[in-house]
Amino acid sequence: MKLSRIPVSESTVKHTFSLKESTSDLLHKYQACYMAEHEVEITMKDMVEAMLTSFMADDKTFQKYLKQPQAAAAPSAPAAPASNYGSGAESSTL
Repeated sequence: MKLSRIPVSESTVKHTFSLKESTSDLLHKYQACYMAEHEVEITMKDMVEAMLTSFMADDKTFQKYLKQPQAAAAPSAPAAPASNYGSGAESSTL
């Protein structure tokens, strides 16, 4: 399994966003697979956090960017504006 055991020890910041229903279904299936594989309960929030962290750690272009001086001084990105993509999308808080 690509996602290894997840430690939970850092404070969090809340983000709310919508996903396609098919993506949400896959996340729930991945969560079930993870729990069966590691024989441990995991919240969707913690699992998605680990997936995003792993994705960014593996992105060589992003890692080069982080090493640049302006990246360290850059403020956090503002929240993305609401999208008109899709209709009736179910909102999910992770």
